[in-house]
Amino acid sequence: MLAVAAVLLVALGLIGTGVSDRLDPTTLEVPGTESSRSNQILRDHFGETAPFAILLRGPAAALDRQGPELIRALREDPKVTTLSPWDDGAVQRLRPEPDRALILADFHVDVRTAVNETVPHLNRVLEDTIHPPVDATQTGYASLSRAIQEGNLKASERGELIALPFLLIILLLVFRSPIAAAIPLAFGAVTVVASRGILYFFTSWFEIDAFALTVCSMMGLALGVDYALLMVSRFREELMEGNEPVEAARLTRRHAGRTVMFAGSTLLLSMIVSLFILPGSLLASLAGTVCMVVILSVTVATVVGPAILTLVGPNVDRWRLGKPAAAGGSRLMTMVGAALRKPAVAAALIGGVLLLLAAPALGLKTGPPSPEQLAKDAPARQDAELVDRAIGPGWDAPFQVVAVSKEGPITDAKDTAALETFQKKLAAT
Repeated sequence: MLAVAAVLLVALGLIGTGVSDRLDPTTLEVPGTESSRSNQILRDHFGETAPFAILLRGPAAALDRQGPELIRALREDPKVTTLSPWDDGAVQRLRPEPDRALILADFHVDVRTAVNETVPHLNRVLEDTIHPPVDATQTGYASLSRAIQEGNLKASERGELIALPFLLIILLLVFRSPIAAAIPLAFGAVTVVASRGILYFFTSWFEIDAFALTVCSMMGLALGVDYALLMVSRFREELMEGNEPVEAARLTRRHAGRTVMFAGSTLLLSMIVSLFILPGSLLASLAGTVCMVVILSVTVATVVGPAILTLVGPNVDRWRLGKPAAAGGSRLMTMVGAALRKPAVAAALIGGVLLLLAAPALGLKTGPPSPEQLAKDAPARQDAELVDRAIGPGWDAPFQVVAVSKEGPITDAKDTAALETFQKKLAAT
């Protein structure tokens, strides 16, 4: 069993190294809404769209020389359309001052391609065509999404490195044995590594949001440690009862394994229910990721766990710090007994602590991906704020209005006049 588990772990670990490149950017499109229908019409009739705003700053003569060169370089790609101050009938606000110019570039690619490929490509084009004394800055939804995605992944990795030593200290305080403490920690790490490999395969069949990788790490570490902790605790109790390691492992799987199965099933059921009541690819991918991690954590704890415990045997308590407490005589069991004698008081106290811990959620601010989600010194945020200061906000997140006629092509003079009036009113804002 351990040999098979080791082979699978190595294989999934190697496969999981490339999962971050296959994830989709965070999107907040909710099925059935007006904006979702509009986006689908746009994709069906006009293709995908990924708008960027490119700000050029420098002497007017240099801008008039390098700006058209940049536009020609961008238009070498047939999937790119641009609007600039050097076009006939251009919007005046694209050149508010002689030393500033804004180019609007639309790459007709899907969001994943825009984030993973278009943003680096656009940066290379800017480096190749724009030179001092002209400075170039680009921003857009794809640029911000890429920066937020990279920031989330780095934060997840940093969080794992911070969490592991704290978990080890807590487990040492609980078990008083480095071997007993190391087993749950190893299970948590194994769950995280294996779940990333499985997530890689999921990306071939489903749209998996990039934030799912962070959830995968958080839940994998939490559930892997939690379920293994239950198994190790029960195994030590069975050994103290005088059972041989094989019998102790068998009893552990029967009793603690049932607890793990129940806990995992409860979480799994709640995630399955959420798939039906929470729309959108973001929440669906997160719920699906949690379901995968739960199944993996339960399997590792109930199948691989007993094999490891059998192998470790009495050594699970080697190098123990302090004397083992008598059965039922630990401080924890004393607290449990008191709680069972006065359940209402215990529920009130524990509930009060939980409410206190949850209080910061009252100040939680939610919203779509935006520059404010990045650190103040993040280049993507600084670029977006620079464009806002130089030429006004809004260019990096344009509205798109879709006009639809159920009777057929819009050719009636009354309809086209209404659309022109609508555009003029917008332009006057």
